[in-house]
Amino acid sequence: MDLLDLSRFQFAFTAINHFIYVPLTLGLSVFIAIVKTIAYKTKDPKYDKLAMFLMKLFAVNFAAGVATGLTMEFEFGTNWFTYSKFVGDIFGAPLAIEGLMAFFLESTFIGIFLFGKDRISDGMHTFSAWMVALGSNLSALWILIANSWMQTPAGYKIVQTPQGIRAELTNFWAAVINHTTVIRFLHTVTAGQITAGFFVMGVMAYFLLRNKNIDMAKAGLKVALIFTTIVSVSEIIIGDTAGHLVAEYQPLKLAMMEGKWKTEQPASLDVFGYVDQSAQKTYPFIKIPGLLSFLAYHNFDAKVYGINDLITMYDQKAQNYANEAKTLEAQYASNPNPALKDKLVADKAYAKAYNISLKDLPPINLVFMPFHIMVGLGFFFAFVTLWGLYLYKKGTLYTNKAFLKTVLYSIPLPFIASELGWMTAEIGRQPWIVTGVLKTADAVSFNATSNVMFSVLTFVTIYILLFYVYVTTMIKKVREYADTEAPSTAPAMGSINTALQASKTDLNNDNRIS
Repeated sequence: MDLLDLSRFQFAFTAINHFIYVPLTLGLSVFIAIVKTIAYKTKDPKYDKLAMFLMKLFAVNFAAGVATGLTMEFEFGTNWFTYSKFVGDIFGAPLAIEGLMAFFLESTFIGIFLFGKDRISDGMHTFSAWMVALGSNLSALWILIANSWMQTPAGYKIVQTPQGIRAELTNFWAAVINHTTVIRFLHTVTAGQITAGFFVMGVMAYFLLRNKNIDMAKAGLKVALIFTTIVSVSEIIIGDTAGHLVAEYQPLKLAMMEGKWKTEQPASLDVFGYVDQSAQKTYPFIKIPGLLSFLAYHNFDAKVYGINDLITMYDQKAQNYANEAKTLEAQYASNPNPALKDKLVADKAYAKAYNISLKDLPPINLVFMPFHIMVGLGFFFAFVTLWGLYLYKKGTLYTNKAFLKTVLYSIPLPFIASELGWMTAEIGRQPWIVTGVLKTADAVSFNATSNVMFSVLTFVTIYILLFYVYVTTMIKKVREYADTEAPSTAPAMGSINTALQASKTDLNNDNRIS
C-alpha cells in the first residue's frame, strides 16, 4: 500500500470504529428521554427504573464514542494536511461549534442524570434527559453539516492566498443548509433511533426469555416496539428522498451505487448482484425494468447516466475549465484585477478536480454491495416491527419466543446497516474528498509511509481492544442487571403454550399501554 492508500485505510478504519457507537448514542438518548417523560407523567416506577438502567448503558457507549472520535479530528491535520489547509475556513467552524455547544451540553447533563437523581427534582431529572438527547443530536447535526458540505459544497469561493489555494466561506447559511444537510441529518438520526429501538427490544427480550425484570421488560419492549415501528417506516421514506438528492447532485455516486456502467433510459433496478470492475460489467440477480428511473427521478422513462459516460462528461468539463483558464490568463495579463484573478484560480482548481479517469474510482463493489444490503436491512427492520405490532394486538408479544429471539439476535443488524450506509456515502463520494472541488489524492499529507503504517497498526490494535472491552462491559452490565432481581413467579418460557392458555386474560390486560 502506498501513502495515499494507507492514509485512506487509517481514516476509514477509525471512522468505521467510531461510527459503531454513534448511532446508539443518537437514538438511545432520545429513547431514554421519552421513557423518562412517561415515568414523570405516570409516576410509574418501572419506567423510571428502565430509564436509569438504559442511561448506564448509554454512558458506556458515550465514553467509547468520545475515545474513538477525538483521534479523527487530529487525523485531519496529520494525514490530510492539504485538505485541512484547503477547507479549514469552512470545515473548522461546524466542528468548533459542535465541540463548544453540543458536546459540553451532552456531557454535563449525562452527569446530572446519572448522579443527580436523588439531589434534584423529578422534573429537572426529566429535563436533563432531554438535554442529553438535544446535545447528542446537535453534535450529529454540526458534524453532518461539515460532511454534507464535502458531499454537496455551497456558499464558498476558491481564492489564492500566500499559503496556497483554499476555499473561503462566502455565505454561512448556504454552506450550513446546503443541498443535502437536512435529509442526511434526518437519515442519520433516524438510523440511530432504529439502532436504539432494536437494542432496547433485544435487551428486554433477553430479560423476558430469562424470566427476569418482567414488569420493566414488558414496559420497555412495548414502548420500544412502538418507537421503532415509527422510525423504521419513516426511514424508508427518508431514504427515498435521500436517493433523489444523490441522483440530482451526485450522479457518479448513484451510478456506482447501482452498478450502472452504461447510460440507460429507462434504467432498470438491479436488486442485488456483483460488479466486475475490470470487465466494466454488473451481474444482477434480479432486474426490474424502469424502476431505477422512477425511484431516482419519479419518472419511469428518466435517463440514468452510466459510469463511462459520466467520466467522459467530467473530462470534457475539465477541458472546458482549462480552456477558460487559458483565456482568463491572457485577459489578466493585460488587465490584472481581483475578479479575474479569483475566476482564474477557481477555473484552474476545477480543471484539476474534474480531470478524473476510471482508474481514480474506488472499488465499486464497496459502494454497490453495502448500499443494497443496507436497503434490504431497512425493509427487514420495518417487517420485524410490524410483526411485533401484530403480536401485540393478538396479546402474545411478550410470550412469542420466535419474535423475542429475533429481536435479541437482531441487535447487531442496525449497527451494521448504519456502517454500510456510511460506507456508501463516503466511498461513493470518491474520487473526491470535496465533490467536484478537491480530489482525495490531492488532499493527503506528505508523511513517511513507514510512519503512517506504524500509526495504522497502533490504531488497529487499540481500537480492537477498545471494542472488546466495550462489548464485554455492555454484556456484563445487562447480565448483572438481570441477576439483581429474583425470577418472576410468571410461567417460564419453556412452558409457554400452557401459560398462554392459563393466563390469556392477564396477558391481554398487560398489553394495555400505561
